[in-house]
Amino acid sequence: MSFLDKLDNRRSIRHFMPDIEISEQEILAILNHAAKAPSNNNSQPWKVIVIKNQALKNKLKELSFGQAHVASAAAVFLILGDKSYYDINRLVRYSIEHHLINEDQAEDKRQRITTYFTMHPEDKEVEGLRLDVGLFCMNLMHVLRAFGYDSVPMRGVDFKQLCRSLNIAEELTPIMLLPVGKALTGGHRHIRESAQTFTTIIN
Repeated sequence: MSFLDKLDNRRSIRHFMPDIEISEQEILAILNHAAKAPSNNNSQPWKVIVIKNQALKNKLKELSFGQAHVASAAAVFLILGDKSYYDINRLVRYSIEHHLINEDQAEDKRQRITTYFTMHPEDKEVEGLRLDVGLFCMNLMHVLRAFGYDSVPMRGVDFKQLCRSLNIAEELTPIMLLPVGKALTGGHRHIRESAQTFTTIIN
């Protein structure tokens, strides 16, 4: 199957095979690949909590208005964002520590990031998290398929109560719930508008 076929054939799966196990080693490998996603100034503001415990998945099902695939998934990935990763000093320090720039270039990078955030202050708030973590989530869904798993992105969740139940720090913003497993049945076929309906090309 070609890369484009893989992209085009992705489906949101809501019926998973029972008794599928995803190992910790496999989860970490999947997330390492997903983390190659782009982000604002290479901020990488995502955090991931992976729930495999059945009792907790049952609780998540309750907080997801009874959606059965949350409990039947092999694992549920809760993807969150952390605005502290947009701190300019942290971004500059990260670039130095990973030899992306040297000390002599630090002030120039600091000024460029400052200028960017002055132009787009929303990009260091929740709006920025939704964009950056959204890119990570899309990457994650494709990586999961490469490993033989399927998923369904969800926001129909009581995130406030979910965060209380899991004792998640208040500074973390929940972005998406992603039940993961192997498809028992195929998802709905895609009905999408053609590119001609939403594209303007300026020559």
